[in-house]
Amino acid sequence: MLQRKEISNIPDLKDIIPMVIPLLLTFYHIYPQALDVMGSSFILFSGVVGMAYYVYHGFPFKETIILLLGMGVVLLWFLTVAWMNDANDPYTLGYFKSEIAWFFSSYLIVLFIFKVHKQPSVDTVLMYIVGAVALQCFITFIMYLNESIADFFFSLQLQAQYTEDVVGENNWQRLMGYGIGFFGAGANNGIALVVISYLLIRKPLKTSEFFILSSLYVFIFYISLFMARTTVVGAGVGFALIAFLYFKDKNAQRKQIHKFLIASVFLLFGGYLFAMFYFEGLADWAFELFINFAQKGELQTRSSDGIKGMFEIPELTKVLLAGDGVMIFRGSDVGYTRMLYYVGLIGSLLFYGYAFFIVRMWGTKHSTIKILGYALCFYSLVLNVKGWFDLNHILFVIFFYFMFYKYYVYYPKMIRLNKEQQQTKKEKKLIHT
Repeated sequence: MLQRKEISNIPDLKDIIPMVIPLLLTFYHIYPQALDVMGSSFILFSGVVGMAYYVYHGFPFKETIILLLGMGVVLLWFLTVAWMNDANDPYTLGYFKSEIAWFFSSYLIVLFIFKVHKQPSVDTVLMYIVGAVALQCFITFIMYLNESIADFFFSLQLQAQYTEDVVGENNWQRLMGYGIGFFGAGANNGIALVVISYLLIRKPLKTSEFFILSSLYVFIFYISLFMARTTVVGAGVGFALIAFLYFKDKNAQRKQIHKFLIASVFLLFGGYLFAMFYFEGLADWAFELFINFAQKGELQTRSSDGIKGMFEIPELTKVLLAGDGVMIFRGSDVGYTRMLYYVGLIGSLLFYGYAFFIVRMWGTKHSTIKILGYALCFYSLVLNVKGWFDLNHILFVIFFYFMFYKYYVYYPKMIRLNKEQQQTKKEKKLIHT
């Protein structure tokens, strides 16, 4: 039975309804192809709206200029490579247009979070990210159960030439979720597993909160696993983060982790039964990694075996250092190989280093949240062994939380305290005189 205090902390319906807006903004921010807005993905629409708000608010936060300048340095190198090779690949400008859209879409999300919540913490923002991924998994599940629901959500998606063919070709072996991008589905959903792992080791949770987070972890893990097996990477990085903070952080919730490890055994077993009941026909593909480990003692799949032969380094020194300015598929899924051919070693260092720069620009003294940021950067680096991916769209959201907190909560609080101290000094002087 829940304690009376816990029941009183459950938000009323009138408080929950406004949360739908930032939740949906976060959802379509992470899965922008899930909603067609006048022939473009949602992110371009939300980016324009976010930029309009940013201009309307008088271009706040000097740190945004620094972050955009950093992005400009990366863009400058990409354009320089294109000029050096006389390449005219529209992908370059398209990528940075999307990055800018994600940047201002992040501003929009945090703006509404601060409008809905009186005193949001960074954990509030993290829970919106988890909630958005959980929502995607739930929609994926009901789409699998009901063809009419599936048709409805597929009709909302940005229509691409390959959509129907890809769905028809792959729905026999994996879940085809709303806004899915195959590799991207596992990569994005794995973020939630890393974030939940952080919250479990760092945030003191009530019994109800612990149960909800633990259940969400298992639900997201299994549904995402049946969409893309790269989900396992998120689980692995999450457990590595738990282990690191368990031994390094004096404020780690160690008893809570003990409970989670015990509960996870039962929850994962229950989740396995749930998955086998609904998705038995997809099990061989989803559990191939674990089946091979049990039978052969090796963590491998046919997909991972194929990746081993895809690591390539350009033979020409010029291409190795500066690339050829063209982002095309060259028979390799490996993100590092694709980047070396595209913008060379210099461009690759700038590209992957920019994520660490974003975390540094958070400017927080909260060391453990920075560890989470760097864990997400590391997660992105591991993912690039399998495919090309970055997590800037998630890091931007957390960046703007700290900007809002710094300028609209912390600074006003410091100014108010300073005024109170000055007033106290004046009163003391009057008393002595």
